Amino acid sequence: MIYKTHISLNILFLQVILRTSNVQLQEIMTPWGIGILSGTIVGSFIPDIDAPKSEISKRLLPAKTLLNLFIPLLSIILTFSIFTFLHQSFKLTTTEGKSITFLMLFMIIVALLNLLFNILLKPLFEHRGFLHSLTGLIFLNILFLIFYINNLKNLPINFVKLYNGFYAGINIGYIGHIIGDSFTYQGIRPFYPAKWRLSLKIFRTNSPQEKILFYILNLANFVLFLKNILQ
Repeated sequence: MIYKTHISLNILFLQVILRTSNVQLQEIMTPWGIGILSGTIVGSFIPDIDAPKSEISKRLLPAKTLLNLFIPLLSIILTFSIFTFLHQSFKLTTTEGKSITFLMLFMIIVALLNLLFNILLKPLFEHRGFLHSLTGLIFLNILFLIFYINNLKNLPINFVKLYNGFYAGINIGYIGHIIGDSFTYQGIRPFYPAKWRLSLKIFRTNSPQEKILFYILNLANFVLFLKNILQ
């Protein structure tokens, strides 16, 4: 699916969820409502960060490129940290000794990180792989929960409501994205790293059939929005 269809589908999912949960339309203007709406839109994009030509990758950077940029930065940070520890422990005195130690540390750390990232992390960012699975969704939820436990307890209540809404929206958008891509011929691997692929083969990405679906979803969103206003 292209990004526009993903957003339309997920906004429809959001409207249906809010309607069945008896959430009033005016609640969208509260911190929680703003959070869930923005989270749904952001969640619609996140899985496609593994696709170099996706909308989010064009505006930001694809995941593999981010990893390649991250390695030198992390290498420098780790080198400084380990070098400081060695300097304090072994009292390195000569400038030449410090320079050689620092350079050797940097080269070793870069080599190890490249090996680690290429073996463990880069395979996770193959398109329609880890990020297009329930495994990726669980991992994302763990990150959100860790942040919540460590940071939100002492923050203003409106910020907590905004975060809770955003967290719910991210899940709606992410799940909707996975469901949407399961309609395509390429499909998804929902239980990654298991090889089994779910593909309903209803249409191909950016095909005329998907464009028709996009307009149908927009019409459904408009009708449901009117019903909520006139309710």
